[in-house]
Amino acid sequence: MSDIKNLFDGVAHSAASPPSAETVEADIARGRAALSRAHRQRTIRRSAIAGGSLLAATAVVVAATQLGGTSDKVRRGPIAVSHGPGPGSIRPHPHHRTSNAIKLVSYSGKQLEGFTVDEVPAGWHLSTSTQYALLITPNDGSLNDNPDDFQGKLAVLTSSVDEHSLGHGDDVTVNGEHGVVSDQGSYGIMLRYNDPDGFGVDIQAPQALHWSDQQIVAFAAGVHVTGDAVHSRG
Repeated sequence: MSDIKNLFDGVAHSAASPPSAETVEADIARGRAALSRAHRQRTIRRSAIAGGSLLAATAVVVAATQLGGTSDKVRRGPIAVSHGPGPGSIRPHPHHRTSNAIKLVSYSGKQLEGFTVDEVPAGWHLSTSTQYALLITPNDGSLNDNPDDFQGKLAVLTSSVDEHSLGHGDDVTVNGEHGVVSDQGSYGIMLRYNDPDGFGVDIQAPQALHWSDQQIVAFAAGVHVTGDAVHSRG
């Protein structure tokens, strides 16, 4: 038994013997290092959480500011406009300028075959007509009188027998009849409708007039189809 005790005493110090100063210092140094690491980790976590909260709050404020700043510019949809005893109610086309729109004035000059009109744009006149088209141009002579050239002209046309619908666009009412106004790009806007007798009419208003749906409808309300008008084809 004493041999075993001697063996253990040789390979290890007694538990009762105190640790050396070097061992104590090493243990203290390891503890301080561990405490320092834990403190840094807690600080980093708090900073990350605070930074994330700040970014989220900033995003909310920016989004709210942007929404609030543009809410008065967002178009919510077509607005019905009542015209009382006029041709009916329409929805203004969102892409048409009206600030420089040329106003309508009463017309008392010579009427041409196919259609008669009650009003024309101020400074414009009846240029030429056929059984299929009435063309109205500026008084400055900038446009030709070719009845087959519609570019830049206010054109009143008979609808084609091959057209089976009014197409797509803004729904309007012309003298109690349904019509549709569509955007024709560089050609302006087009109004398609049937007159009270069921005769199909197409009116093209060029960009130079700066007309809205309301203004082309007001012009159409004074357009009358005569017995000389014939539906086109194609």
